[in-house]
Amino acid sequence: MKKLYLDTKEKIYRATSIIFIVQLFGALGAGFFFVIQNLFQTYHIFGLTGAENEPTLWFILFWATDFFFVALAVIVSYLIAGLPGIAPSLALSVYFCHFTEASESAENMYRCFFATPANYTQATSIGYMGYLIMAVMLALLIKLLYAGWAEAKKPIGRGFDNLILKLRKKIKAIPDTIKGIDIVDGADLIVLVLIIPVASCATTFMLIKYGIEEPFAALAQSLGNTLTGLAQNNVILAALVMGLMVGFDLIGPVSLSAFSVAAAAFLATGNAQLITIYSVCFITVGWTAFFGILNCKIFKKGGITDTNDFNLASSGPINAFFENIKLTVAPSMPLAMRSPFTMIPGFMAGSATGGVVTAAFGIVNTAYTDGSLPRYATGNYTYGAVDYTYAELFENGEIFMSFTLPLRSGDFLTCRLPLFFIILISAFLGGLVVMALRQAEYRVLSKKGCYFEPDSDMVIELREYAKKLAATVKDSVKEAE
Repeated sequence: MKKLYLDTKEKIYRATSIIFIVQLFGALGAGFFFVIQNLFQTYHIFGLTGAENEPTLWFILFWATDFFFVALAVIVSYLIAGLPGIAPSLALSVYFCHFTEASESAENMYRCFFATPANYTQATSIGYMGYLIMAVMLALLIKLLYAGWAEAKKPIGRGFDNLILKLRKKIKAIPDTIKGIDIVDGADLIVLVLIIPVASCATTFMLIKYGIEEPFAALAQSLGNTLTGLAQNNVILAALVMGLMVGFDLIGPVSLSAFSVAAAAFLATGNAQLITIYSVCFITVGWTAFFGILNCKIFKKGGITDTNDFNLASSGPINAFFENIKLTVAPSMPLAMRSPFTMIPGFMAGSATGGVVTAAFGIVNTAYTDGSLPRYATGNYTYGAVDYTYAELFENGEIFMSFTLPLRSGDFLTCRLPLFFIILISAFLGGLVVMALRQAEYRVLSKKGCYFEPDSDMVIELREYAKKLAATVKDSVKEAE
């Protein structure tokens, strides 16, 4: 079991390293469009395609980041179980990434991710950690059933040998060259390609559906009702609960339940206090991941922190300054997948602290109500070059551009500056929690001989891969000459 655990941990680290490149693709796409559209005021870059086709090009760049958990499920399953894990993991990951109650077009699905679920009903139904659990369970089931089938073939073959021997006594025409193991081997194609993957897929579906999705939906509903009541009576306690909800699953049903409460309050009353608190809780997660890894490096605690840990942790805060909030928090999720019992409590601590302090000081981002948000919305490509107010974006379900810009919007002295320090201090405290838990985890796992020591850098790996390809091309050219 120890070997299986370490091997699975290694595969998870490898998969999250690959996902870093997937997310980087989306981040570079975001930066490209940010510079061209907002600094150079050019909104239709690929003029030959026509303005109506521009959203499709935008979506292609961002989908790699938006649906990273689908890619992660496939990669994890493939690394653990090999080729048999690809099809069932893809089927399950696509099934569980329905963002609305009914089928939606691709562009509407994009709109609902890291934005507002249609009618505030549902986000990713199992959260990002649900996809990791699903992929690992599926892959291990396939792997173990494959090994079990290989062992079971021998006794099954002997059973066929006994049956053939009995039949041969009655039917002399049966040749003595027929072996039971040959009959069993003939079933490999069906068993290994169809039966085992399908059985594993069905089992995993049942466990995830009834063990994660439905319980989490019930939890989200219950916490949402509680949060609504608290918001009307004790906003500081409501902020605490909201922060814990956001840090817990970030883009899952629990976090989005908190978001739905804040969004409903804003639309119903025009009061932006709850959505301001939510935005602080949300953005703090990205900075908590950064300070968590940075603290481990500075204080030399928490075991091994490899280069990809730092790559993921630093990518979020960098994107915060490009007003792309989803990319500020997106790298935090692969980090949590690497070490959920250390990162997620840190996220919860940081988010809860940020929410409570924001509520205690009564900070409200007036940009939500004075018409100055969303920023950089001139010629908004999604709605045919029409400017929309923040409330109108809410009603259209398109709010990823604007709902969490606490550091770049609102009054400087009463909003941006205090929120800047609140987020940094809260994230630092959350980072200390991460460091302390990583250190405790390191000690426990090291004593048991179960600590995995990561040592990878995808940037260097890509560089070496490019050199290898260049050498291969040169050799091919020489051979051709």
